[in-house]
Amino acid sequence: MAPKASTPLVWIDCEMTGLDPSEDVILQIYCYITDHELNLLDEEGYETVVHYEKEVLNTMGDWCQKTHSSTGLIARVLESTVTVAQATEGFLAYIKKWLSGRGVAFLAGNSVHHDRAFLPRYYTSVADHLHHRIIDVSTVKEAVRMWCFDEVHAGVPAKKLLHEARMDILESIEELRYYKGVILDGK
Repeated sequence: MAPKASTPLVWIDCEMTGLDPSEDVILQIYCYITDHELNLLDEEGYETVVHYEKEVLNTMGDWCQKTHSSTGLIARVLESTVTVAQATEGFLAYIKKWLSGRGVAFLAGNSVHHDRAFLPRYYTSVADHLHHRIIDVSTVKEAVRMWCFDEVHAGVPAKKLLHEARMDILESIEELRYYKGVILDGK
């Protein structure tokens, strides 16, 4: 039997100009790091908002325009002075502060495979520092919906669907804690 894993998790949530990693860009990144038991290693986490000119923001579709405007992200992007290079450097430094070893930590989040698709384009050093495996809470959610008793699915913590990176991550961590407790720990 393989030993129990104790892999830390790097939780990210990105807000982008759209869903196409070859065309769209990351506007905001939020990151938390947990241990394998889903305990936050840092209550503050890491956030960066990258500056883009209005011309880039004008290419966003209606959903992004409406959502990022209502959360204040568009204004924050325009006010930011952070470049992609600075964002990459700061993001990687934050991860290395907690996880110096390359290829150790799994990336985690909700539909995080999509966030990960954006990393190699601009944030290559970050993508290269992480393990190739991911923990995707949305996959666990769908497995619960397919194969667990209705009571398990009914107890899932409600999400506010705010599309604010920080809260989205904290809600995802809480959701995975629920699944871990009910399904994996049998509590």
